[in-house]
Amino acid sequence: MDESTKEKLIAQFSAYLDSYQVNEETQQTDLFSLFTELAALRNEVKLESRQVKNALDLFKETFDTLQSSHEQLTKEIEHCRSEQSRQVRDNTRPLLLAFLDIYDRLEASMATLNSYTPSSWTRFCRRETRLIRGLQEGQAMTLRRLEQLLARYKIRPLEVLNKPLDPHSMQAVEIDSQPQLENGIVTAELRKGFMWEDELLRPAEVKVNKKA
Repeated sequence: MDESTKEKLIAQFSAYLDSYQVNEETQQTDLFSLFTELAALRNEVKLESRQVKNALDLFKETFDTLQSSHEQLTKEIEHCRSEQSRQVRDNTRPLLLAFLDIYDRLEASMATLNSYTPSSWTRFCRRETRLIRGLQEGQAMTLRRLEQLLARYKIRPLEVLNKPLDPHSMQAVEIDSQPQLENGIVTAELRKGFMWEDELLRPAEVKVNKKA
C-alpha cells in the first residue's frame, strides 16, 4: 500500500471520528433537552393534578352544601304541608261535627215517622196518610244526601252492637242487664259514633251489659 493510499484512509477515519463525536454531542444535547422537557411536563402535570383535585374538592363541597340545602328545604316543605293539612283538619272538624248533629236529628225524626201509627179514626184520612208518607220520603232523601256527603269526607259509622266496650271509641252512658250476655257487651247504640279516615271523629254512646 503506497503512502498516498494510507494518508487517504487515515483522513477518512479521522473524518469519521470527528463526525461521530459531533453526533454524540448532539445526542447528549437532545437527551438533556428531553429530560428538561420531561421534568417541565411532570411539574405541569403535578400542578394540573393539584388544580383538578382542588376543583373536585370544591365541587364535592358545593354538592354537599346543595344536597344539605335540598334536604332541609324538603323537610321544611313537608313540615309546611303537614302543618297546613293539620290546620285544614282542625278547621274542618267542627263543621263535620255539626253535620253529625244534623244527622242525629234527621235519624231521630225518621225513627219517629216510621213508628207513627195513625189512630183508628184517622186511618181513613188519606190526606194525613199522604202527608206522613211525603215526610218520610223527604226525610229519607235528605238523610241519604247527608250520608253521601259524609262518605265524600271518608266518614263512616262505627259498628258497636254486640261487641265488647272499647273505651277509645265508645262511651257507656247506660247500663243493661242481660244474664245471657257477658259483661261489657254493647246491647244498644244510643248515639252513633263515627271515624274520619283513621281518626276518631266522635265516640259512640252505648248501653253496656252488666250482670246483676
